[in-house]
Amino acid sequence: MRLEKSITVRKSKLHKDQTTIKLYVFSALVVVLLLIAVFASQLVPYDPYQQDLGKALLAPDSNHLLGTDRYGRDLLSRVIMGAQSTIFSSLLLVAIISVIGTSIGVFCGYKGGKIDSIIMRISDVFLAFPGMVFAIAVAGVLGGGIMNAVVALACISWPKFARLARGQVLSIKNMPYISAAKLSGSKPAKIIFKHLLPNMMGPILVTATLDIGTMMMELAGLSFLGLGAMPPIAEWGSMMSNGRSMLQTSPWVILAPGCAIFITVMLFNLLGDTVRDVLDPQTKK
Repeated sequence: MRLEKSITVRKSKLHKDQTTIKLYVFSALVVVLLLIAVFASQLVPYDPYQQDLGKALLAPDSNHLLGTDRYGRDLLSRVIMGAQSTIFSSLLLVAIISVIGTSIGVFCGYKGGKIDSIIMRISDVFLAFPGMVFAIAVAGVLGGGIMNAVVALACISWPKFARLARGQVLSIKNMPYISAAKLSGSKPAKIIFKHLLPNMMGPILVTATLDIGTMMMELAGLSFLGLGAMPPIAEWGSMMSNGRSMLQTSPWVILAPGCAIFITVMLFNLLGDTVRDVLDPQTKK
């Protein structure tokens, strides 16, 4: 029995150490991505917006590591600059839907009653539609532009966080320490910010981290359809849309931003999975 217990403890410690190492590694890689996005204008080897038709559709070489597009613009420079608009717009979108959705969910879960029923039925209406189709409709009404794409996706993405936050509040608000806080005379605002939010932020944080990749792909999808970033703004989805007709003749034009999306989404998803493992040690792959 002692041997089995010792082996179990060692396995648990090894799993915890591996998870911590993964967290540090993926966090460092995401920080590198964010630094590239922040300092994109200083890192680009060429002007990402300068056109030179004499160098149009050059294959990757020592001068242009990822080649050039149909206007002779350096693709490496445009991919680096595109990180700024793509990553920051995705982070802004996740911040908006997580804050709004969580606020609505906490209010509904704590207040209850008719207001809770009405708002949850409204969220049911949003959840009943295919998200991307609804976003395309809203973005089409608002018109093109990266900020309009963010607004369109925010309109249909908040119910996920509202449902999650409401469920967390319903499971926590009847706990003994919440009852004790009410009996001590604490006001609802104090109970929410001091007791409810700190105990429910784990699932919210994990969902938000995992949602970054999803929102990035949906923003890129809207840009690909012409409902997001407008030319000549360097944005990965828009770059893929502009190069889709040259996939067979000049594949680097679409593969460069496509690989950038793939790598970035993969890193954020791996970070989200690792954060989940850290906050919930019982979760195992």
